[in-house]
Amino acid sequence: MFDSQKTPTDTPKGDVSALMRVGHPQVEEGDLIIIELVKRFVAEFGRRPRILDIGCGTGFFASRLLKAIPEMDLIVQENWAAAIDGLERRFADTPARIFTGAASDWDEPVDMVISWGTHHHQPRTYLDHIRRFLDPKGLLILGDEFCPEYCFGEHAERIRNASRIYIANGYLLTSDDEIAAYEKDGTLPDIAREIEKLRLRMLWRWYRYVVDYAMERDCLEVAVFELRAARDDLKTDSADEFKLSPLAVEKEVESKGFKKRARHPTAPNEPLEKQSFFIYEYGK
Repeated sequence: MFDSQKTPTDTPKGDVSALMRVGHPQVEEGDLIIIELVKRFVAEFGRRPRILDIGCGTGFFASRLLKAIPEMDLIVQENWAAAIDGLERRFADTPARIFTGAASDWDEPVDMVISWGTHHHQPRTYLDHIRRFLDPKGLLILGDEFCPEYCFGEHAERIRNASRIYIANGYLLTSDDEIAAYEKDGTLPDIAREIEKLRLRMLWRWYRYVVDYAMERDCLEVAVFELRAARDDLKTDSADEFKLSPLAVEKEVESKGFKKRARHPTAPNEPLEKQSFFIYEYGK
């Protein structure tokens, strides 16, 4: 969501949402990619589309999107209590509809779902709910901050050949047999432990870069925000922050019945360890 979740506010001054576009790499680029994708969708759809921005925080990006593309019916969803006041104030005098229930409680069809910066915070079942209410010809735009890719060789093959993607207390399992063994007595395959070590090492490289980037731009609030995120993300069993590799997430989304149409990197010319943000287009 890349929003001011800790201290919701409508004023740009001191708003982490606004500062993220200056002090955090690749967030602004992601905004612009999504806006262009939505413009194209609206132009080609044939009627005024209903678009749901899921897990939108206080709605900084959604507000930006609505100003750029007013020719849509926008629904903004957020059920995190600390963000709702800011969300309601931000959209008080706009045509956007505010939904403060859980995403699983939404039961109306929509033509597009935007999941921007929220995938790694969401329960794994949220994709099932999106598939339920997304129109058969609709589009899911999934953009997020991933852990830069750390799965190569045999580790990448493990992901590609997975029959399941299952997160067991932070470890990535890929088959019914592995899941059954874990649920029986906590057994984890050695390769799952190896992959998690690779994730943690790559994450630390990424967070160091992000914090340095923020400090170089005098965005202390962003640096502090990211240090807190790093603290949680580097705990394997953390449910608050858990960034997977792009390859693992692609496999997970496709296992839910979505078909990948396009993948848009936000920093294609950066070295691998600095390629974190990707915007995906998925159909049903």
